[in-house]
Amino acid sequence: MIRDPGLQPERTLLAWRRTALGLVTNGVLLLASGHGTSVVRTGLGVVVIVLALACWAAVSAVYRRAARSGPPGFLGHDRVLRAAAGLVLLVGLFDLYAVITR
Repeated sequence: MIRDPGLQPERTLLAWRRTALGLVTNGVLLLASGHGTSVVRTGLGVVVIVLALACWAAVSAVYRRAARSGPPGFLGHDRVLRAAAGLVLLVGLFDLYAVITR
């Protein structure tokens, strides 16, 4: 089986976008759960949405830079990977807080 390395960056970008979209959805749900009752949940929802959109923008910028540089390259920059992993962990903790305080 011959692999096409030219599609790897695009597949990775799509995976990052799905992750960011899931995080945005999670932030919207946190925002909705705290609407009018909890300033903390509302704030957490806003923070998650902003961070998820920033993650989405950072990954898209890395992809555009890789696409301009010519041959397909590596899309997983260490800082972006660490930031996204930290964001997912942070959102999980926010969700845990929202469930416990419900």
